[in-house]
Amino acid sequence: MDEFGELAAREREAKRIARRQWFWLHAAVYATTNILLFVIWVLSDVEFPWFVFPLFGWGIFLAAHAVYAFVIKTPEEIMIERERREGGGSPGVPGP
Repeated sequence: MDEFGELAAREREAKRIARRQWFWLHAAVYATTNILLFVIWVLSDVEFPWFVFPLFGWGIFLAAHAVYAFVIKTPEEIMIERERREGGGSPGVPGP
């Protein structure tokens, strides 16, 4: 792999790592906030568990963020994997 290819691979990996770090930050904020809301509910002496609405509502977005961070690949990553499987070099460049 040439120098440009190595730099591009490092950049892709850095983006992947950043997506996962943002997810973990999101998860920490989610947990902290929902614990705080639960404590407020316990101390407020209200019978109806109102804290479950933000818990589940925000949880849906957290799950979507997890899918984005750990499951979904960018179109560029998909093309690179396809090229590797086919044993080819760079896209659009004929082999030897």
